[in-house]
Amino acid sequence: MTVNQLKKELDLKVLAQGNASSGGMDKEINSCYISDLLSRVLGRSKAGDVWITVQTSKNMIAVAVMVEAACVILPEWLTAPDDIVEIAESEGLPLFSSGETAYELAVKISALLL
Repeated sequence: MTVNQLKKELDLKVLAQGNASSGGMDKEINSCYISDLLSRVLGRSKAGDVWITVQTSKNMIAVAVMVEAACVILPEWLTAPDDIVEIAESEGLPLFSSGETAYELAVKISALLL
């Protein structure tokens, strides 16, 4: 499943699409990881994961890029400041918002990936 397919299936609000040269919305999704502790994400998340977090800082973008996350979803209609959205876009990181909780998102993503 690609990030674009996930966006459509979960009706995610697009904050940043990421650029096409880095894969952007065409990145393949392997799994899902939920954490708000950046050090934990660095140590445990895998490339191709959808990362669900409430973090909205520059460090979140840096960690997502380092672990090669497929995308980041902010639950419960959280949004990111404009400067963070711009950085996500320039780094090629798709960034979304959803009205669902982190748990609800993870359950739905798991079902889609099975």
